[in-house]
Amino acid sequence: MLPASSASRRPLERGQFSWVTALLVLLVAGAGYLGFVWIPVYTLHFEVKQVTRDFMNRAIKDRADERLVGQLCTKVQSLARTDGVDASGEPVRVPMVDLQPEMVTWERDTSVKPAMLHVEFEYVRPVVYPFLDRVDEVTLAIDLTQDLEVPTWGPER
Repeated sequence: MLPASSASRRPLERGQFSWVTALLVLLVAGAGYLGFVWIPVYTLHFEVKQVTRDFMNRAIKDRADERLVGQLCTKVQSLARTDGVDASGEPVRVPMVDLQPEMVTWERDTSVKPAMLHVEFEYVRPVVYPFLDRVDEVTLAIDLTQDLEVPTWGPER
C-alpha cells in the first residue's frame, strides 16, 4: 500500500500541462519568433554576397572597375526595399541596403600572378521586431578576395 501523501498525488492525466511542457512551448515560440526576425536578415546578406561574387567574376573580362562598382551598388540596392519617408515627409520605398560606391573598397592587384581582386564593404541593415515596436540596426560586412585568371577547361575542340 502506498503512503497517504503519494496516494493523493496522481500523475498527470492525458491532456494536462506540466511546467516542463509550458517551458518547451515557450522555447519553441521564442525560437520561431527569432527565426522570423533574423532569417530574412541573413538571407539578404547571402544575396548581397552572391551579387558581389557575380560582379567579381565579371571583373575577369571587364576592366572598367568604376562602372562595375556602380552597377554592383545599383543591384544591391534593388535586392530588397522597405517603407520609408522622403525629405518632404511623403511615404516612399527605400532600399534595405543603401550601398554607395564610396563605401566599396575595390582593389585590383595585377602585380601578382595570378591577378587578384579584393572587394570589401560594410552596410547597416535595420532589424524590425514585430509586436515589440522595436527597430535595431546590425552592421554586416563583405570581405572577398578572388583571382582574376580565366579558367582553362582543357584543350579546345
